[in-house]
Amino acid sequence: MRATTVFLGLAGAGVWLTVGCATLPKQPAPHPIHVTVLEPARTAPDSTGPLRLDAGGDVLPACYLDPYIKAQGEDYPYARIAPVFQAADVGLVNLECPLSARGRRYTKKKFTFRGRPAAAAALRRAGINVVALGNNHIMDYGAEALQDTLAALDQAGVAHAGAGETLSAARAPARLDLPGGVRAAILSYSLTYPAAFWAGRRNPGTAFARLPQVEADVASAAAWADWIAVCYHWGGELKTLPRAYQIQFGRAAIDAGAQVVIGSHPHILQGMEWYRGGLIAYSLGNLAFGGGRSKRAVDSALLKVTLDPNTGSLGAWVLPLSVDNLVTRFIPTPVTGTRAGRIISDLHDYSRAWSTRFAPGVEGWFRVLPPALPPAPTLTEKIVPKQNPVPIEPERGLGY
Repeated sequence: MRATTVFLGLAGAGVWLTVGCATLPKQPAPHPIHVTVLEPARTAPDSTGPLRLDAGGDVLPACYLDPYIKAQGEDYPYARIAPVFQAADVGLVNLECPLSARGRRYTKKKFTFRGRPAAAAALRRAGINVVALGNNHIMDYGAEALQDTLAALDQAGVAHAGAGETLSAARAPARLDLPGGVRAAILSYSLTYPAAFWAGRRNPGTAFARLPQVEADVASAAAWADWIAVCYHWGGELKTLPRAYQIQFGRAAIDAGAQVVIGSHPHILQGMEWYRGGLIAYSLGNLAFGGGRSKRAVDSALLKVTLDPNTGSLGAWVLPLSVDNLVTRFIPTPVTGTRAGRIISDLHDYSRAWSTRFAPGVEGWFRVLPPALPPAPTLTEKIVPKQNPVPIEPERGLGY
């Protein structure tokens, strides 16, 4: 495995034209930090042991990240999390922007973003081998930029789901062949505006999550896949509790055959629920997110899920992270001690409705444990409607 040295600083960095966001204020120069980024993307996992999926939140390698990437390269934001992803069989994040220099900006929304095609290879080098594209920014620069994004991901060897040239393509799962002959399917859906971004029979865009289609897609994948993860872009920004439809859609995916559900869009952590042997992580918050420096979006976590191919049993752990961009300079950073304890305490509070437990593990990870006794239904769960709602989230508030 080759080691690449990176110095994390901006001393001497020149002016760089940002792509896909407004003119940014001058960045304070961070102190240089010496790190090592390992290449290639991952070591060969043990094919006889449990398989491992590591998931993170929103990745947006652009905007406020641009000066840092210009000075240090596209690998910059993954310096402290690449070794974690590289140890997994599946590394999964939500890619929150297109990777292209082409296309026409969608002018009917306040915030639009795009990164460079070279970011795709950086994701792969960091150990991220699949991305969810079903979100409210992947179409910010239209069909041409989406085409470039898909091409860049394909060339880099990063699988993708959630957006495509047609609705059928957007709904298609990413397929991964894992050690031991295990096959994984990753599905991705958007439950956010603008509706103009949703794919149709003959037009490109994202896979909007209509419940019967989600259930059909998961059931279809279950016919050939041993491990299914469903990604939803949903929920209210900066809201710590999931909305009723999130619970409905998350559980429906498990009922249809998925083992893991991973949420994004709130930019902060939401709770985790064990449901019928599957795990629902309602939001993992931001990860390497160059779209903002909010002091309200400073905590995050990586989720590790293991699958025993012989028994089908799942295990889950979380690794607390700081994503306080004013401090970390847009490099997600594992934390320990008091900071980690507070993040886990918050996750416990957000998960209280389902009696999910968290216990210290090793190397900074905390185990995510099912309740000792089945949790009583909460008021939020009782009001979930049986019919398919239209739970689309407008772009408001921070707007990213």
